[in-house]
Amino acid sequence: FFASTALKKESADGVKPAELHHVAVLGGGLMGAGIATITRQRAGLPVRIKDVSQEGANKALAFFWQHLSKQLKRRRLSPRERTQLISGMTGTTDYRGFHHIDFVAEAVFESLALKQQMIAEIETVTSPDTIFASNTSSLPIRDIAAKASRPEKVIGLHYFSPAEKMPLAEIIPHEGTDAVTLATTLQLARRQGKTAIVVGDKAGFYVNRILAPYITEALRCLTEGEPPEKIDNALTDFGFPVGPVALLEEVGIDVGTKIMPVLEAAFGERFALPPQLDTLFRDNRLGRKNKRGFYDYTPLPWWKRGGRKAPRKADKAIYPLLGITVQERLTPQEITERCLMMMLNEAVRVLDEQVIRSPADGDIGAVFGIGFPPFLGGPFYYMDSMSAVVMTEKLTALAARYGDRFTPCEALQQRAADNRRFY
Repeated sequence: FFASTALKKESADGVKPAELHHVAVLGGGLMGAGIATITRQRAGLPVRIKDVSQEGANKALAFFWQHLSKQLKRRRLSPRERTQLISGMTGTTDYRGFHHIDFVAEAVFESLALKQQMIAEIETVTSPDTIFASNTSSLPIRDIAAKASRPEKVIGLHYFSPAEKMPLAEIIPHEGTDAVTLATTLQLARRQGKTAIVVGDKAGFYVNRILAPYITEALRCLTEGEPPEKIDNALTDFGFPVGPVALLEEVGIDVGTKIMPVLEAAFGERFALPPQLDTLFRDNRLGRKNKRGFYDYTPLPWWKRGGRKAPRKADKAIYPLLGITVQERLTPQEITERCLMMMLNEAVRVLDEQVIRSPADGDIGAVFGIGFPPFLGGPFYYMDSMSAVVMTEKLTALAARYGDRFTPCEALQQRAADNRRFY
């Protein structure tokens, strides 16, 4: 609470943000529609959505209308307010009306060439002061800005799905981003109702960087014979709102694992996915989006539901697919410790590399971005409650049993030697 309150009062080194009057969103998918929704309703700015098809733009407008209609039903706004808000959002398939756009938020596919092409097109139809913010979850911003004629106006603004609900935004300036661009983006994120943290321009940024080894370790437990529901229950009992396997299903197995090769190339083997997962892709298992994944999505008949939501059960077809036999050799505590320690060790590395500015930013990012149990205060607060010495001992024991990926990082070993806290 105190850390997030301090963040809201923080300014971008006294730099005055540029005034924004019109915002554009590239991409009318769920993420683009969510960004457009919070920009129009919370920030109160007119929004122009551009999509490759009119159908895509219309879907984004329909999403906003449905969102407002739900609020109208709950008496959070009046019919007149709904009409005013919807009149300030328009959809298009070309760049008409972009000459007066001050800020462009990009939410297109995770392709470097496509994002660079978007910048090139935007630079020809907008003013020299227009800011281009990319919602990439894995691509370095310096690469996205590499071919820009105005790289100082390019920045990362990473929202979490669904954008209209998740409270966190990561703001990622690259080395060439100017101070006004950073200050303006920070102010817009706050106007959108986001708690924003500024993070360094390294692969995975902060949240995905610490989330990836946590999910990867859960998948290793799975390939060792632990059922997915047992893994998820272990972590939800610890305090996470959703278990790691279920989280991967929600995000999309294809999307969630797309970032892993980028992180593996940047940081090494600890980000490597179990090789058996390739068989899931070959079997077209993408998670909730196509109702095929680790879990069985067959609906129970009403007489078996008993008026309650049925607990998730594994799709038994995954075991022969992955070439594993259910053995359940690990206790829930052992599963939790393995997944959690990978996340915590990575968080220390991220702080040491100055990807995040402070332990407080790291705690806010983890609690608001991935649902780290808030009653534990966040990864760094939790590590202080445990001590660096105990953390190092636990990781060393895990490394002896499971391999070098658990070796405590140098920064943590140094803190243990000096008995230093993060706070």
